[in-house]
Amino acid sequence: MLKWHNLTLLIFFLTLISFAQDSEKRFCFQCENEIKQGKPYLISGDKNFCDQECYEKSLPKCSVCGRPVKNGYSQGSKNYCSDECLRSTWDICSVCGKRVNSGVHFGSKNGDFYCMECSEKPVCFACNLPNDCRVLKDGRNICPDCSKTAITSYKQAMDIIRDVRKIMKDKLGIYTENDIKFELVDKNYLNSKSQSQEMELGLFYHEQRVKTETSTKSIYGYEFGKKVNTTQTDSFYIYLLTDLPKEKFIEVTAHELAHDWMEMKYPGITDPKITEGWAEYTASRINSLYGNEYLNKRMKENTNPVYGDGYRYISQYVEKNKIQGLYKYFGSLNKNKK
Repeated sequence: MLKWHNLTLLIFFLTLISFAQDSEKRFCFQCENEIKQGKPYLISGDKNFCDQECYEKSLPKCSVCGRPVKNGYSQGSKNYCSDECLRSTWDICSVCGKRVNSGVHFGSKNGDFYCMECSEKPVCFACNLPNDCRVLKDGRNICPDCSKTAITSYKQAMDIIRDVRKIMKDKLGIYTENDIKFELVDKNYLNSKSQSQEMELGLFYHEQRVKTETSTKSIYGYEFGKKVNTTQTDSFYIYLLTDLPKEKFIEVTAHELAHDWMEMKYPGITDPKITEGWAEYTASRINSLYGNEYLNKRMKENTNPVYGDGYRYISQYVEKNKIQGLYKYFGSLNKNKK
């Protein structure tokens, strides 16, 4: 959203010092005392002032320093005595640090502020804000701040994953015994596994393989005792995007593990608003447990009809019915789908 400051120059015309010499009575506009005959007085516009002090008291005060505004600026209902005071009220660009009177707020009207030049810089894939980004091998842009804690090694990833799984089990009671294969992948690989048109940060994938074997006994060319054996093999995968900042990596890990739990507990629920809303809600609880509450702002303000509306639907349901009420609701949805 653009933020422009409309400035108006205030100029107060002060006449030469005059002397009260005629018989007409004059009164000070500020203190209302009579200006005595033969005494010098000041005229500004159509107003008389008995001295400089009364004149300055009548002037608007600077909104920054409080000094009288003799020659300055007006912005809305506020006045500024100097260019320095006016500039001190301007926003500071989040990238270059300059104070400017126009620019862009990202996310919301109170979001991070960027001057027009910096607002046109490449946008980081992780924080969705413009910055002096570097380009990753798969074409994504990442800013210096997100690079500081970016998860790039499998060991880093697994240390975090194990910790998140433990906290989800101990604090939230959300876990499965599935032997999940975790993979740290780039954008291109993740997109090849996902059916979404948007860039995914993670993906839970459950693969089922059914194998059928037929066996018979044979005597003198005659077959008998035919048996058909069917076996099912389940494989579970979670793909996580490489170079996610650590705090975001924790959130995405919790989101995908929530999908694993729901598929095991309530496999009949396939409505994406419910499944994604549940995953986002679980991730928000993990954010809070890790002290990363600020990440939940994105979920609360997300306009996406699946992720955003789903999150708000689940969180509001829990607020009214508690978590056990939500599980009971899930049970009814799961039963109806069977």
